[in-house]
Amino acid sequence: MTLTELQEMWKVDCAINITDLGNDAANCPKLHAKYLQLLTSTRLKLRKVEVEMLRLRRNKERYYRGELTKEELETLGWEQYLYNKPLRAELDGILLMDDAMIQAQDKVEYYRTLMVQLESIMKSIQSRGWEIRAAIDWQKFTSGM
Repeated sequence: MTLTELQEMWKVDCAINITDLGNDAANCPKLHAKYLQLLTSTRLKLRKVEVEMLRLRRNKERYYRGELTKEELETLGWEQYLYNKPLRAELDGILLMDDAMIQAQDKVEYYRTLMVQLESIMKSIQSRGWEIRAAIDWQKFTSGM
């Protein structure tokens, strides 16, 4: 699921039908279950891409230090690093600018953004009952009850 798809889905689901508040109140558990499933699956995907990034970082460190075997290089599809072995401080800078590492970090950040969005949606769903109750109270007040 993309962030845009999630946002569009929530735009539809967040609407409260003022003429059918009872039905909207009854749908709160369904919304909670739907977005909780999305939250947990996204959390697992985030963990997976974090582990992939850590593995890539370990392989890239070994690559730049010249520690990968020919077979490992072939498996990864990389050419042998032909420059001087960098110092530890230099290695961190090289890894920050490595295209594969940047892509992996972007992927992790994307899933973290999805997590923030889903956690915000879950908070909104948890307060939805209070919002519906406030709407019912307002209707009672405006009708003179």
